[in-house]
Formats: sequence, C-alpha cells, structure tokens
Amino acid sequence: MCLTIRSIIVICFLSASSMLWSQKVNNNSLELGVLGAGDEALYYGGYGKYNIPLSQNKHYFTLGLAISSYFDFKGESEPEAYLKNDIDMRILPTINIGYSLNFKKIQLNFEVPLGLSFAVTKGTLVNEKIGFERDFSNNETFFNYGFSFSPKYKFNNSNSIGLYSFLPLINDKAQSGYQIGIGWTKTFVNNAH
Repeated sequence: MCLTIRSIIVICFLSASSMLWSQKVNNNSLELGVLGAGDEALYYGGYGKYNIPLSQNKHYFTLGLAISSYFDFKGESEPEAYLKNDIDMRILPTINIGYSLNFKKIQLNFEVPLGLSFAVTKGTLVNEKIGFERDFSNNETFFNYGFSFSPKYKFNNSNSIGLYSFLPLINDKAQSGYQIGIGWTKTFVNNAH
C-alpha cells in the first residue's frame, strides 16, 4: 500500500513537472511599425522585427532579426545643382542582441542592432547655370550599429503596443540617422499539450 501511494505521488510529481517544463513563458514575436528617421532631413518609413527569447526567465536575453526602411522625397541641393524627382532611401537589415525586462503589463527592451545600411539615391540632376539635366543614381553600403530602446505596453499575452527608438553609434557619409517610431507586437503563443 505504501509503495502504491509513493508511486502515485512520484507519477503525479513527474507529470506536473513535465507539464510546467513544456509550457513556454516567453514566446517568439513579430513586431511591425511605422517610424520617422533622419539626420540631415526627415524620413518616413517602417520596420519589422522577429524576436526570439533565449530563456524562460522573467527577464531574459533576446535575439532578433530586423529590417528598417525609410524614405525622403525632398530634393537635395548643392550651390550649383539640385536633384528633382528624387527618392532617397535607406534599408537597414540588422541582427539585434538584447535584454528584456518584464513587469506585469510593461516590457522594456534594450538592444544592440548590428547590420548594414544601404543608401540609395535616384533622381534627375539639374544645373540651371550651365543648362543641363541628367539621370543621377548613387548606391552606398555601410556597416551600421547602435543602441535601441523599446518600451511596450501589453494588452494581453499575445498583443502589445510600444515605442521603438534607435540611435546609431557610427556616422556614415550617407548620414543614416536616428529612428523613432510606434509599433504593434504579435506574440506567437505555443500551447503545450
């Protein structure tokens, strides 16, 4: 009888432990948002980020894959020439290494994005003084890294809204500047069976 009771207690303990172990507290998430950016001019764009928690602790390290893209439709000018009908674009793919602090409905994310900045400028170069117009195109690629801070408010276990900010710690000649935006995060909850 005593052996049967011990066996039942051990079986109940093991099944409860395995159920708790299989339930994930921190899940992968996808964040999408809009942003304003700039250094030399105001740019408009958007971003997307896929986050992977690296532990099931309350506060945990994260790994993320992100892409930001922003545009400026304002013509650039020099003393002798200017661009018309131009588009000035930045595309920044990054790998984000971060740490997430979690308090009830508030999540604070600190990250170091490491990646590239692709700067693309296209338009028509005009010099009225000597009277010419010609197509202009310039593509540049730069290493880019910085610091990102993103506070979020959780509506429930799978949805939150928050701010996104990025401060580059390197200056490139295309002036790929700071970013600030607002985003919605969808967390993919894996239900354990």
